[in-house]
Amino acid sequence: MSNNEKDDYMKETEEEAKRRPNEQKEGLQEPKTTGYKPLQLGIIIFVVLVLILVGFGIATDWFGIFN
Repeated sequence: MSNNEKDDYMKETEEEAKRRPNEQKEGLQEPKTTGYKPLQLGIIIFVVLVLILVGFGIATDWFGIFN
């Protein structure tokens, strides 16, 4: 290959690389979400309420533990 052919090849590949879209986006991107956020929040609220109810029941002897 002569120098001229190498230069032409380099120019063609650079132009092709510029025309090709980037595989990776630059800058900030939207985070990937699974869609389970409301379900997780509901489970957390339910568990906290159950723990409060059980704690209150034990403190006031609802279950007859201290008899």
